[in-house]
Amino acid sequence: MPKRFTTLAVIAGLLVFPFAHAEKPPTLTYGGQQYQGDTLPPALKQSLNQLAQQYNDQRRQAFDQYALNRYVQEEAKRQNKDVKAVQQELMTVADPTEEQLKGFFEANKARINGTFEQAKPELVNYLKRQQMAEKAQQLLKQIALEKGYRVELPEPEQLRFDVATEDYPSKGNAGATITLVEFADYQCPHCKNAVEVVDTLLKQYGDKLRVVYRDFPINQSGVSRKVAEAAVCADQQGQFWTFHNLAFERQNYLKSVPVDALAEEADLDMGKFGDCYKDAATKAKVTASLNEARELGLSSTPSFFVNGRPLGHSHGDLQQDLKELIDEELQAGS
Repeated sequence: MPKRFTTLAVIAGLLVFPFAHAEKPPTLTYGGQQYQGDTLPPALKQSLNQLAQQYNDQRRQAFDQYALNRYVQEEAKRQNKDVKAVQQELMTVADPTEEQLKGFFEANKARINGTFEQAKPELVNYLKRQQMAEKAQQLLKQIALEKGYRVELPEPEQLRFDVATEDYPSKGNAGATITLVEFADYQCPHCKNAVEVVDTLLKQYGDKLRVVYRDFPINQSGVSRKVAEAAVCADQQGQFWTFHNLAFERQNYLKSVPVDALAEEADLDMGKFGDCYKDAATKAKVTASLNEARELGLSSTPSFFVNGRPLGHSHGDLQQDLKELIDEELQAGS
């Protein structure tokens, strides 16, 4: 039977151990200086917050598992059936069809190694696990209706950081209620997709939203760093967003297209551009942005802050995730 139906003894063990260490706040001593609470470095606060969220997710899974186990046992008793038989009735899923398998393969073949036939056994298992997870969620909703099941967990601390925005390119209302800061890399495919998301949010929220762009060139090729420095020079000529959009449009060719060609295509004054691009201050500005991103604990792109609140790693709908955070801030400020 599926491993998700674990024993209650294991679940109880998961729930007890961490609470013994929950009362005393963490303290860091380094170089003769002690850090605690608000004085903890931002990168460390980010890491601890992520761990707290992961712990909450694990606790929720344990609670959900307990509810599923208990419901199955109660149903087995009510129907006078074997527990395993009830588990099969409630959780068994059909094998995915050939059409479903091929559809999933075509939609994700860029991330799948091998041919369809080679990947097929693994795809069957993956899609069945997905169906079982969906079935478990449906059953939990049913348990919530029938048994009043719900879980209340303490939320991790809501983080808010001072993120520099002055002298960095921005668009939207300078006096907006909401400031959205994006740290991005010009070679990052997800950052390219985020361009449309950000523009859509600007249209949706109008004067309530201001967007600030920050460089976080972490691609190891070094090309992103060169493009970021060129963008600083475009900003000096009031053409940052033109250059920014053009660079993302040409993302697939950035390794082979020199930055001065992009600058020329963006209709920049090439004399001024050349002087700026060689200026040490240009490199220093990109370095400062990169260093701040690291101090804030960022490790991937794009990364977003809404009024200083970091958006957790979005594995679903980026636009919806950002919208929810923006709406929370608007509601809090109303």
